Amino acid sequence: MLVLAIALGVFGIGAILGGYSVTKREMGANYMSTVPASATIEVEGNILPGLTDSIEKIPGIAVAERHATLVARMKIGDRWYPLLLFVIDDFGDKKTNKPFYISGALEPSAGSMLVERTAWVMMQAKEGEDILVKTPNGQPRRVVLSGTVHDPSLAPAWQEQAGYGYITLSTLHELGETQGFNQLRLLVSENQESRDHITAEALKVGEYLKRNGYDVHEIQVPPPGKHPHQGQMNAVMTIFVVFSFLILVLGSILIGTSTATLMVKQVRQIGVMKTIGADSMQVTVLYLVMIVMLCIVALIISIPLSRLVASIFYQQIAVLLNLEIRDESIPVWVPLLQIGSGIVIPVIAAAFPVIRGSRVPVRVALGNFGVAGGIATQRSWTIRLTRPAIFGEIFRLSLRNVFRQRSRLLMTLSLLAAGGAMFMTAMNVSTAWGDNLKRIYIQRLYDLEVRLNGGMPADSVLASVASVPGVKAVEKWNSSSTSIAGNSSIEVTQTYPDKGHGSFVLMAGPVPTMLLNPTVVEGRWLHNAAANDVVLNQIARKDYNIGDQVVLNVDGQPITWNIIGFTEDVGSPATAYVSAEALAALTESPVGVNLIRISYHDRARENARLKNRDVELFFENAGISVGSVVPVWLLHNAIAAHMKVLVNSLMAMAILMALVGSIGLMSTMSMNVLERTREIGVMRAIGATQEKIKKLIVWEGLLIGGLSIFAAFGLSLILSMFMGRFIGNLAFRTPLSLTISPLALAAWVLIIIVGSYLATLFPSRRANRITTREALAYE
Repeated sequence: MLVLAIALGVFGIGAILGGYSVTKREMGANYMSTVPASATIEVEGNILPGLTDSIEKIPGIAVAERHATLVARMKIGDRWYPLLLFVIDDFGDKKTNKPFYISGALEPSAGSMLVERTAWVMMQAKEGEDILVKTPNGQPRRVVLSGTVHDPSLAPAWQEQAGYGYITLSTLHELGETQGFNQLRLLVSENQESRDHITAEALKVGEYLKRNGYDVHEIQVPPPGKHPHQGQMNAVMTIFVVFSFLILVLGSILIGTSTATLMVKQVRQIGVMKTIGADSMQVTVLYLVMIVMLCIVALIISIPLSRLVASIFYQQIAVLLNLEIRDESIPVWVPLLQIGSGIVIPVIAAAFPVIRGSRVPVRVALGNFGVAGGIATQRSWTIRLTRPAIFGEIFRLSLRNVFRQRSRLLMTLSLLAAGGAMFMTAMNVSTAWGDNLKRIYIQRLYDLEVRLNGGMPADSVLASVASVPGVKAVEKWNSSSTSIAGNSSIEVTQTYPDKGHGSFVLMAGPVPTMLLNPTVVEGRWLHNAAANDVVLNQIARKDYNIGDQVVLNVDGQPITWNIIGFTEDVGSPATAYVSAEALAALTESPVGVNLIRISYHDRARENARLKNRDVELFFENAGISVGSVVPVWLLHNAIAAHMKVLVNSLMAMAILMALVGSIGLMSTMSMNVLERTREIGVMRAIGATQEKIKKLIVWEGLLIGGLSIFAAFGLSLILSMFMGRFIGNLAFRTPLSLTISPLALAAWVLIIIVGSYLATLFPSRRANRITTREALAYE
């Protein structure tokens, strides 16, 4: 049991650190191998071929490359899904954000596209087949899927519930678009890790473009050299590493308690050894060498297994992050750390009882009869507690035995409470995560969000959509990217090339709104349609307070807004909510409608899917140009997929801790029986049957397990609050609510009852196997 306890801790450390080290190395290597652009400049109009050569001559700019990104739609079955199209100037000489070739065509011909490897699941197709694609200004057309590439800078398509395609400019024109390359991707020549330096260089290029007649729309400067999920992954792995070391510490506590009992059992032998000349140091070394040998056996078992599980772990993380594991070697420092911690921590835990036991005087050691101390007196509270006749004889004796070795009881309760707390925390957090996702439907009273392509008369659109059977309400909104205004008139954001991570959106809508139910956490919601008020969500809040002013760039024009409230949004990027009427007044121009939100009378998912098809068909038949259609259920599924591995990993850690706790209980019961061997012999001599002795030991184990439930529940509340804050802030920048899962408590109670019973089977069997004569003669 001691070997298993140490092995579990060392196994957890190796599995987590092995997976973490490989994932961190490969995440950086994968992302940087794409040569991510330092900055991307979006302009109105087409970038001419010779312009990139001129920009590369600007001091500080190493590479300038034309590009275009377009959000289209693809029809899979009878549903439309978002399709992110990357228009590449030269597939043979791609200089930034390079996808890696896997199979099929090296360069897509006109009318075809390459597909990012994770998008095949969403497209439900194979190489050589085709799908129906519709761009914002074009008609639906079949596009051949001619090859496969891997782009590790993108999240898996199944997470985003979207497709990724790579096409040429000629294919874009065949799809009905007239635009050319409207993005300029830059690589700076020095200080490539400094966002301030990159921003300054990009602004310099932006001013150059403006002087040459280009209207600069936005400059995107994502965090230099960092994968979009790098910060979150580092934080998650840190938590796992802490818990894995905690498992080893708990196992080491078990080592300490077991060693203490062993010293008590062998105290007379220690006395004999010291009588014939052994000193305390020799006795100490004898036992510590024994512990080291146990640790070595545990290391031999756990290190190979941990490497195997680490490989499974980092492969799962690689799937989650769309990485290609090119180097599967686990760094040497991981097994070295396992060896060091797997020996040092248990030896330290065992050193205290060993040193104390080795110093016992010879007279005291030889006078020991092997019967544990701590027997309750008539004034003991345990005696008074068990006096009522409502308790059976066996139960009363078991309850008294539970508290005889209180230090050991405390250690056992700590082990079981830690395991139970982690188990319930994992299930509580999982439940809280699910409840938080339900807020997507509570906050969004609409079922479908339709993004239009400019210039559509608002009232006619609303009247037309409202006529579709089953539609309850329709609202018009305007959505545009924004940023905090700086010293430059050019808008600078932290958006990644996928247009999602790091984005900041200005949402201008009606006041009051019927289809948005914001969770206002401070201040108030928009109430005056004419006021230049703004409400920021938790991601956009930063260090602002109620009453502050914020200057936001709106199409290159800085506008000052008064902050009146803050909201918690689930599943939204950084967002600033303003009144469409106020925005029109401040910009002195009418605000166009580029987004329509639609709600249905019946919000059930299956009905919503049917109505979504009806609405999409209506837009198609009416000739209304649609950019993208995002059902609320699709947003829900996309967010749910992001944290699946994290919640599952938490549950795996909880199971490991529960195993250590169960081993601790079995060890405690074995030690208790061992110490009371002569006592059990006396009981059998005066008439106790084997069945009664078995019940005595089983009840003792069940009582210890039952007491641990209360401690585990209390500790789980603290851990659930902490993990809820951690995971909530990681995913939504707002803590998850403290949620107590009845299923988690019921499951742990069942596990404790079954585990406690099983943990007492071996000790009770041992107690009944020894004869009465052997028990009475036991020393």
